[in-house]
Amino acid sequence: MGDGKDRPELRPPPRIPAAGATDPGAGANGGRGSTSPGRRIGRAAVFAAMVFGLLGVFIFLPRWQEHRQSPLIAGGGTREATRSPGTSHATAAVPVATADSSISEASPPPTHTHTPRPAVIRPQNTPRPQQSPSERQFVEAMSEGLRSLDNRRWQAARDAFERASRLQPDAPEVADGLARAKAGLRLETIADDIRRAGELERDEAWREAERVYSAVLAIDPEAAAAIDGQIRTDVRATLDETLEFHLANPGRLSTSEVFSDATSALEEALETVPSGPRLESQIARIEALLEHVSTPVAVVLESDEMTDVIVYRVGSLGTFSRRELNLKPGAYTVVGSRDGFRDVRIQLVITPGSRPKPLVVQCTESL
Repeated sequence: MGDGKDRPELRPPPRIPAAGATDPGAGANGGRGSTSPGRRIGRAAVFAAMVFGLLGVFIFLPRWQEHRQSPLIAGGGTREATRSPGTSHATAAVPVATADSSISEASPPPTHTHTPRPAVIRPQNTPRPQQSPSERQFVEAMSEGLRSLDNRRWQAARDAFERASRLQPDAPEVADGLARAKAGLRLETIADDIRRAGELERDEAWREAERVYSAVLAIDPEAAAAIDGQIRTDVRATLDETLEFHLANPGRLSTSEVFSDATSALEEALETVPSGPRLESQIARIEALLEHVSTPVAVVLESDEMTDVIVYRVGSLGTFSRRELNLKPGAYTVVGSRDGFRDVRIQLVITPGSRPKPLVVQCTESL
């Protein structure tokens, strides 16, 4: 411990070369020789590559990205920078220094170009002009008219649009609303009238129903229901009036023409369908009346055997004191004449089922 000769010799740890590589420092004496110049140059080249690589990553790469994005930023992100006619369309590439193969082609991160939405241009809140009283009334009338149209209240809609028309006569929406209201009112009136005419037909009020159908045709001449109804009710009304006339004037049935007309009306009534209580009653009464009219009634005529008697529609009876005739019900004219005396004219009315008193025919007033 005194002189230090027995201290152990300190040596560096042996160098372990890479697999397959030859230790450049190993010489014939087992690796103890000095470092060769080639090995020092290689280490310096590696160190320089690392330095340039770091410079490229931390300095050149950010500047290259900034240079690439600058045209997009200058154009608002939506357009490329305006090129002059002499410039080339190719973009100049920025060289990047690389240290070795591990960082030789460092690609910039992908940039996503987002097209910004155009700014929404909102109108300035300009104050709305205040409506005048007439304009407010016009708007209210139009609103009421449109609501009435939606609810099919045609008359109310028409009144509202007419009120609006007085406020703004030239407004096209008023004319359109009025046209729609009038068309709806027209159709509603036609439907109501046809329905009412049908009720009158069921009540056998034929002439009244015919007048209603005529009123519908005055509104719409092409209404098929009204055309058919008018024809049908006119025929039934004519038959009804004919039967009622003969029932009210049985005395006229004594003439052959009137009797024939009544018989024809009865036949038409029997063939008419549909029937109804009124028509059935008319048929029953006219049948009974025609039967009575067809049954002769005994009539007694008295005279003075000097007066010449003529019964029109029967013939000349001559002179007699008493004469009995069987005459059908009806009205007859009896004329008596005598030389030197004024003629007499007597009206003989025979009613069905009743026998009249004896009729005296004498000329007593001298000339």
